[in-house]
Amino acid sequence: MANRVTNIIDFTLVYNQYKNQLYNYVCKMLYEKHIAEDITQNVFLRLYENLGNIRKSQSIASWLFTTARNEVFGHLRRKQIKKEDFMKEEFEYRSNEDIAGSFEEAELKELVQNGVDKMNDELKEVFILREYSELSYKEIANILCIEESLVKGRLFRARQILVDKISKLVR
Repeated sequence: MANRVTNIIDFTLVYNQYKNQLYNYVCKMLYEKHIAEDITQNVFLRLYENLGNIRKSQSIASWLFTTARNEVFGHLRRKQIKKEDFMKEEFEYRSNEDIAGSFEEAELKELVQNGVDKMNDELKEVFILREYSELSYKEIANILCIEESLVKGRLFRARQILVDKISKLVR
């Protein structure tokens, strides 16, 4: 009984720490909020079922994001969805007090999202994991099974692509 209580407490702590980051990652990869919610929930269910089996040396964050990544790609394979068919995320505007500011913010978000959409999958995934899920370079390297220096290089290239695209449009 004590072991079960410990598992529930450990799970709750992990869930509260990573739920938003994981959901943001899945949502940005799929652009479908309801599917992202389902996948995020499934990942946490699998975590709860396997909490005792996860090696202590293995990072929980790496396990979560690797599992989520596998779920995302599994979903895409099952549905055979092409990038062109993705639903675009709707932008939420703030109150009418600052319509101009809200419009500029939404326009900038759309520019960034369009730039991210046009990146190749390797750059896009690293960018989303770092900027939206706020993972460290080391965590991203563990999730993608690549060197940390490669993560930094891909992130640099992704940011450069966005800067170039946005600066051309702003001029």
